[in-house]
Amino acid sequence: MVDYEVAVIGAGISGIAAVKCFRDKNLSVVCLEKSDDIGGLWNFTENGYGVMRFTHINVSKQNYVFSDFPFSDDVPDFPHHSQLIKYIKDYASHFKLRKHIWTNCMVVNIKQLSNGLWKITFDKGKYNEREGQQSITVRNVSIATGHHSNPHIPKIPGEESYTGMMYHSIRYKCAATSGIPPGKRVLVVGMGNSAVDIADNLVTQGQSHVDISARSPTWVFSPYVLGCPVDHYATRGLYLLPLTIVEKIVQTLICVLLGLPKQWGIYPLSSILRSQPTVSHTLYHHIQRGKISIKPDIASLGPGKKVTFNDGTAAWYDGIILATGYTFGLPFLGKSDREHILTGVNEINLYKNVFSPRFGQSLSFIGFIQPSSGGLVTMSEMQARWVAELVSGNIVLPTPSEMQTSINQDRQWERSWYYNSKRLTVQKIPILYNDELAEMIGCKPNIKKHPTLAWNLMLSVSAFQWRLDGPDKWEGAEEMVRRIKPTPFYHYSTLFVLTLAIFVVLGILKFVFSQLF
Repeated sequence: MVDYEVAVIGAGISGIAAVKCFRDKNLSVVCLEKSDDIGGLWNFTENGYGVMRFTHINVSKQNYVFSDFPFSDDVPDFPHHSQLIKYIKDYASHFKLRKHIWTNCMVVNIKQLSNGLWKITFDKGKYNEREGQQSITVRNVSIATGHHSNPHIPKIPGEESYTGMMYHSIRYKCAATSGIPPGKRVLVVGMGNSAVDIADNLVTQGQSHVDISARSPTWVFSPYVLGCPVDHYATRGLYLLPLTIVEKIVQTLICVLLGLPKQWGIYPLSSILRSQPTVSHTLYHHIQRGKISIKPDIASLGPGKKVTFNDGTAAWYDGIILATGYTFGLPFLGKSDREHILTGVNEINLYKNVFSPRFGQSLSFIGFIQPSSGGLVTMSEMQARWVAELVSGNIVLPTPSEMQTSINQDRQWERSWYYNSKRLTVQKIPILYNDELAEMIGCKPNIKKHPTLAWNLMLSVSAFQWRLDGPDKWEGAEEMVRRIKPTPFYHYSTLFVLTLAIFVVLGILKFVFSQLF
């Protein structure tokens, strides 16, 4: 007996998108969420997993949006987490998704039966009030628990002799509740977005002096470039150029606007598009004012509050915050299944980051991907639309051997392009990735069909463009695509290039005709 066609694991932003896409196909679906509310990490709590009190999303709302449910106009380009969780809950309410979501359900086991169906066992009830285990049987499982599962806490020589406070950033909510008294000296380990946000909060709210220890220093962007959100430049038109050319253009622009990273004591280990950049409008400001300093990787800790760095220098810190990221975790899968999918630290053996060749469409992963620029939502939603089309029988997957060949090819390219880091094992370029899946679905924007939108489709960003055509298109998509204009830089520089090209062509034609006649 089958209880549901599809079970979605996790009601974060990716899981909610998946529920919506399955309901669009009139599939019976249940979503199991371990916490007592929807929204995943965007649900602020004083303790445990989730955003910090001061978190604003570092991706613009035009790139972090469901493709058929725009933000209201009064929401700023980079919303606060309270605005984002309201948006997520409004989306769930608008499309009547909550009735398909079971909260306080901790999945403990997912197992494929001999008949191909999946049995899901879960604990029902709040953490301290478990009501016992229950199970359901479904045809398909979509896992949307994301890749921020298990805090990565590195082993550091001498850590047992360090007497200051040290913990992972998952516990950090704000300077006032950090446990570190105001005015103390703090070391933040890591240089990703969370690390830099924590450093800024410690400086501005905690009045601390902060050093950032960066094992892998990265490029730092301002949220705005030439008056527009920085992710508005990652357009389809830009990626018509070879990636090496794109890289030179972007790196030159950032260096002209912000200066060379070495001016700020930052020495990135790769060029600008081969790693995950950090977005901050305050880091350089605090460095310039002496509030934050950049340090190399830690060599050892202790004795006492001493920290020794790889360059031989040492300093004393009252607290250390480990903003060292996360590792994947799939504890509810059996060991054999888990090892087939997780083939290394943060490395997945999934076709287009979604399907295992072993299980095909019956087991999918939504949101196990990292955008190089822009937000996760459009990518998760596109993955979910793809899975929904497959489960509905409208399209089919390649054979297992073809999928594995594609996985190997993608992995080879990623290893040749991206810097060798566990942060970058699931990184994709959103516009190219979404277009690839959209082509399989049949919803890739057709510029010939929409000639009046060609300028925007090539030079601006918009999640709504993938609702213009194909299955589950949205009647409001065209208006939204028109509303999101290209950046002035793209608009006028492209006009200049086109005008110059026209004059060059006319000059050539004039010369040719003068020779002929």
